[in-house]
Amino acid sequence: MRIRTGVIAAVLMVATGAAAEDPRTEIKLPAEVRAAFMEHMRDHMDALDDVMVALSDADFKEAAETARERLVRGSGRGFGRYLPIEFREMGLGMHRAAAEFADVADAAAVEPTAADWKETMAALQVISAHCRACHSAFRIQCSTAERGG
Repeated sequence: MRIRTGVIAAVLMVATGAAAEDPRTEIKLPAEVRAAFMEHMRDHMDALDDVMVALSDADFKEAAETARERLVRGSGRGFGRYLPIEFREMGLGMHRAAAEFADVADAAAVEPTAADWKETMAALQVISAHCRACHSAFRIQCSTAERGG
């Protein structure tokens, strides 16, 4: 029993230390804004997944339409006023990459060639690179309840 308690204590100390050492910039949002913002970010992930589903069906037009409708523009919900300029610039980069992806996917032949696939997948990777960079640089502050304490 003591060994198990010791192991649990060690795991908790490491987990707590890892959270305290998170080098990403913390973004503090009002609770009601945070909830809407997180929902919006999850929709970006859903949209990216929907783009990949369309591509897996070789439906480049659907992939382009999904990117245009759900990734090209901001939400217009006013999140920007709460976000650091660096975050906003990364977000704009992702939106621009989504527009470029949509143009590339739209230009593909109805029966996509190997070159169409290569160009489209490269453009898709630029979108995900923006997502990755932002998630590596920033984190949204969680309330104590969301952290489980």
